[in-house]
Amino acid sequence: AMSQLTRAMTALSFGMLAAPSSAEYYPDLVFHGACAAKSFLNGVHFANVGRTYYGAPYYKGTSSDGADQYIYWDPDCAGGGDGAARWIVGAQAPDITRKNDLDGDGTCEYHARIDSTHKEFPPPVAFWMMRCGAPTSESTLVDLAAITTTETFTSSTTSTSSSSISTSTTTRSSTTTSSTSATSSTKTSTTYTGSTKTTTTTPMMFKLSGACKAKDVLNGLTFREEGTTVSGARYFKALETDQFIYHDVDCDGGSNGVKRWIIDSDMPDPSVTEDLDRDNNKCNYHARLDTANITDLPSAGMWQMWCGLNWVDTVLYLDTTGDWANMDGQYQSNVLELEGHFAQHNCSQQEALNHLQFELQGNTKGGFPWYKAKAAEQYIYFDMSCSGAAGTPARWVIDEDAPNVNLIEDLDEDRNCSYRAQVETTDGKAPPKGSMWRVDCNGRWTDMWLALFRLPATSTTLTTTTKTTTSVKAKGAMTIVSSATGLPQGLAVLALGPALLLWLLG
Repeated sequence: AMSQLTRAMTALSFGMLAAPSSAEYYPDLVFHGACAAKSFLNGVHFANVGRTYYGAPYYKGTSSDGADQYIYWDPDCAGGGDGAARWIVGAQAPDITRKNDLDGDGTCEYHARIDSTHKEFPPPVAFWMMRCGAPTSESTLVDLAAITTTETFTSSTTSTSSSSISTSTTTRSSTTTSSTSATSSTKTSTTYTGSTKTTTTTPMMFKLSGACKAKDVLNGLTFREEGTTVSGARYFKALETDQFIYHDVDCDGGSNGVKRWIIDSDMPDPSVTEDLDRDNNKCNYHARLDTANITDLPSAGMWQMWCGLNWVDTVLYLDTTGDWANMDGQYQSNVLELEGHFAQHNCSQQEALNHLQFELQGNTKGGFPWYKAKAAEQYIYFDMSCSGAAGTPARWVIDEDAPNVNLIEDLDEDRNCSYRAQVETTDGKAPPKGSMWRVDCNGRWTDMWLALFRLPATSTTLTTTTKTTTSVKAKGAMTIVSSATGLPQGLAVLALGPALLLWLLG
């Protein structure tokens, strides 16, 4: 889950999968991930309030200390003509008539910044440099979760010609929901029907074709956006198998390589700046496309592909159209597979977690989902306070102790925060698809990027009380099969007829 970064995915033929134009609607943002010194920023709702001189959107919110806060793009925050373009989170309102140094202070003072030449939008999930109290800024993973808004406008006008009096009323209703974090970038589209505006978010997906015979296994794979690397580039994973597409500024890690998009069987580590597959600087992959452009992937481009004996110029197609593009719902499964670069972090103690598949077991008393590994006594759950003490931050936990689902906090009942890994967040709806976790590596806490990939949905149900499977056909309804008590997960009821409705309620 949530990003403006990937909203435009409709380019065809030799077009680009491009960033949104300045004319498009931009959703509001919710800030997550601030360090302790800047914790007042966490949870701030930043409303999109306008455009600056260069057409970049800027945002305003109110932090927990009551102060106004702003997010905006500044091509040169010091105004000297030699600064780096960057997105800024600061307490000073930008002057939208200025070309640079938008807060007019003649220096670069702010809470956080990320260097970027892309003025169209701030990166949804990326590492920002944040002033956390130390003399130098700290690299901090920030999640700007997009808010989906549905607004309905209804107006009525009444006129009385004899008295020349007219009255009009307008009502407005609005509902907002915040997209999930973290590890997930999304595309956003806006549709208008009459007086109703609806904004929806879905992850970017495309199907690959055109690979040579030696790489035929890639043809037909559907790639789904999984998150953003430290550079701000999106990365993708095939739904069907472990194949990835990502951008690497230097695949041999020597800081003198060529920037390129890569198709690889090794999962990238989004927390590192180069050699993302951590293969010891070997630049080993299926195909590459040399470019410094981290925003756009060509829908049809000339890649260099290893075709068995040598590198061959190969046109690969990334198709974002067709019925398959709406298949993401088939992968809203109850099974998550964990992947992490434990060995590269000298974390052999937790290597057994790699590739474990965690299956949804239900909800805890707090209403949060919890998971158990299929092949081990390992658990993932959300704990409001892992020690039970007031002030302990909420977090997702990977633990060998089963949670007591009848508790609100300290679910493993050890009165201590003891576990294999944790990531602090107030979002308990689902564990982050990709995020920086604190992992216990032989007694040493290590920051490590862990990914939780969704596996294809199966017919497995989690309910234990069952009803005899019955086929029912009622007037005005399609044939529907019911299994578990209550409506089973995934049941699609279309045009319920009265007879079927009575049967379900009875």
